[in-house]
Amino acid sequence: MDHTDEDTTITALLDAAVSHVSDYCNRHFTALDTAIFYLERWRPAALAFGPVTGITSVVYDDTTGTQQTLDASKYFWSQFREGSWRIYFHDVPDLEDYNAQPVRINVQVGRPASSNVKHAVRMLVAHWYENRRAVVTGATPVEVPMAVQAILNSERIIDLNQ
Repeated sequence: MDHTDEDTTITALLDAAVSHVSDYCNRHFTALDTAIFYLERWRPAALAFGPVTGITSVVYDDTTGTQQTLDASKYFWSQFREGSWRIYFHDVPDLEDYNAQPVRINVQVGRPASSNVKHAVRMLVAHWYENRRAVVTGATPVEVPMAVQAILNSERIIDLNQ
């Protein structure tokens, strides 16, 4: 681009592409970010979106509905599969009865984007920029997202135990 007329559009496309790639891969591609996993009860849980680099806290709503922080000695976490961690609990207090998600696990996630991820984002932005309409007329459509998926499959975290 030799001009700045389309900067707003390209920035919006870039944000959408980064979000799409992050969602597809089940990863945050940043140096450091935060995420929250919600549980309906104390149980071993997969922390598959990430990669998780640390647990900052586990908070829960006790039987009175008051938010409490679980002592770190009451849980541990270990790697389950590549990019996927599991958290386990023991000797935990009772939870609020009428709360769909009384347990919240606050974690740090992220890793720098690889060259494959950056290339996939660029491909999506270029494709979306060139094809801004939902329907292409007068041309044979080419599915670029399939090529993007092929590039990203090696970066993807899939946890079938969720």
